[in-house]
Amino acid sequence: MANFIILIDPDSERRSHYIKTIEPLLPPVANLVTHSCSGGNFHAIWAAHPQAPISTVTTAEGAAIIWGEAITPDSSTRIDAARLQRLWHNAPATSYFDGYYAAVVYEPDGRLMVGADVLGIFPVYYYTHQDVALVASSPELFPYHPKFQTQFNPAGLVGILLTNGLFKDQTLWQDVQRLSAGHLLTWQPETSPQLIQQYQIPGSGPDHPYTQLSFAEQLDQLDHSLNQAIARHAPADKSYSLLLSGGLDSRMLAGYLDQQGRQPIALTLGIPSDIEMQCAIPVARTLGFNHRPLNISFKQYPTYAETLANWDHLASGYNWVMNWGLPSALAQFPPNLVTGYLVDRVIGGKWNYSLTPKTLSFDTFFAKINACALSQNVLKKLLRPDVFGDLVADTLEQIREVYISYSPIESARACCFEYYHRQRFHIGSMAWQACFGAWPILPVLDQQLLDMTAKFPVQSFAHRQAQNQLVCTHFPQLARLPLDRNDFNVEPLLSSPTRQRLARLFFLQLKWRRLLRKLGYDRRYYYRVYDINNPGWKAVRYLAEPQRQQIGELFDLDVLEQLLPPPHLPIKLGFDPIPESSGLKALLGFLLWSKDHL
Repeated sequence: MANFIILIDPDSERRSHYIKTIEPLLPPVANLVTHSCSGGNFHAIWAAHPQAPISTVTTAEGAAIIWGEAITPDSSTRIDAARLQRLWHNAPATSYFDGYYAAVVYEPDGRLMVGADVLGIFPVYYYTHQDVALVASSPELFPYHPKFQTQFNPAGLVGILLTNGLFKDQTLWQDVQRLSAGHLLTWQPETSPQLIQQYQIPGSGPDHPYTQLSFAEQLDQLDHSLNQAIARHAPADKSYSLLLSGGLDSRMLAGYLDQQGRQPIALTLGIPSDIEMQCAIPVARTLGFNHRPLNISFKQYPTYAETLANWDHLASGYNWVMNWGLPSALAQFPPNLVTGYLVDRVIGGKWNYSLTPKTLSFDTFFAKINACALSQNVLKKLLRPDVFGDLVADTLEQIREVYISYSPIESARACCFEYYHRQRFHIGSMAWQACFGAWPILPVLDQQLLDMTAKFPVQSFAHRQAQNQLVCTHFPQLARLPLDRNDFNVEPLLSSPTRQRLARLFFLQLKWRRLLRKLGYDRRYYYRVYDINNPGWKAVRYLAEPQRQQIGELFDLDVLEQLLPPPHLPIKLGFDPIPESSGLKALLGFLLWSKDHL
């Protein structure tokens, strides 16, 4: 995986100057290796982990590059750049692959084709102007080209503040787009970019054959598909590490890896007292995995905060500041990292677990998405009308239209919106952050698995029913271990009568644990690292504070101060502080982004 930038420019002197200018700026973290590939008016340059899987070819037919591993559907074959060049020349619409990757093909007539994984998780951004094209994994270095016109995009910010991620792939800069999920970008000089759809999550319906299967038969299908996906994405001839939380997704993957004879090094984020750590250690011990803790210090948050603002441009909101500490930590371990990213949505449930088919609608679904952002009423007060006009209302209506467009079936609408927005950006962005220390393996980026689970009956996935039963049936030894639910309740999936009686005492301890939270002590990993009042986030607030006055032309500063008080004052939050603080962190990220970009 890599931080790459592709330039098409017929002016050789300008092209050369641009590449020389950005080359030293390209690595977002230390200890990366820089390589390039060029031919004709085409030049690509990237900074990557030394062992990242990258394939390149330059011939008379042009150039091609694959960052990552593009896996042919229904096999374990990895596509190389030479084969990609042939496939996209002959049949670009039908040539798309499993796995986490980005790829480009350039042909001598100036035709450019750029694609990525089927869910669009690998970030690809593009900007074109007449005979110049810029394509990159981040738009951060676009302004160094003289043809790039830097202009703030109010609609991009509104989408981010409403959904905590990009909406309709609009970024904070005018005319800079992110490549749409499941699409191939094609471009030639003096033309507008075109998008060719390659893949879309299929719809489901009451007449699909999967609905006629018993629950046990559905579990057999799911088990077979998961086994195949993991075997294809994590073959036996490589060594692996595994991000092992104490939760359900990663322990399920750990069970399958062990079943297939893999012995990854298990890595758990946090400190020894975290509930997540205490639930992960028994899983690793039971399977015989070597276990290592990884702790990202609060002291590094300001450095990581600037990295996130500069390279991500708030595309995924602004929660994952701490994860820019992953590359240096992961570099000590095997170069292939198995992760459970997106498993909870692909297998665990098709939408937020608190919704049922009877209560699901656009309004109820969007309320869950918007709970991790800022409400339209808050934005109407915060955003200056002379700049933003009716963008809040207009964007909300566009969100409704996009949601409805996915399918005539309500559950399929929710499923697609969840994949292509919340999961793609908020969860998927962690893969790109990690890739500079190890190559991320996401078994869910598998068309057969995605197609099958999308067509399963909604009831089979509700409240993780299928996933829970899968673990209990195939990995009962793991189902009997304490389970982290990002909560104080660590009751195993399979529990003895004695443990069940003891679990009832859990409720008697809630008041005591809430008191400890108020005193600043929380054993739940994500609550601890996400806490906007912890020392790391407080340092980020101090870092962003000088930019407050700079954005007075965009925001009502009195409203901003109500939302984000000065950093010496704590921010008061309610019962669910993680989503409640997400929108506020996006504002912090925008303050930091504005320092160098407005």
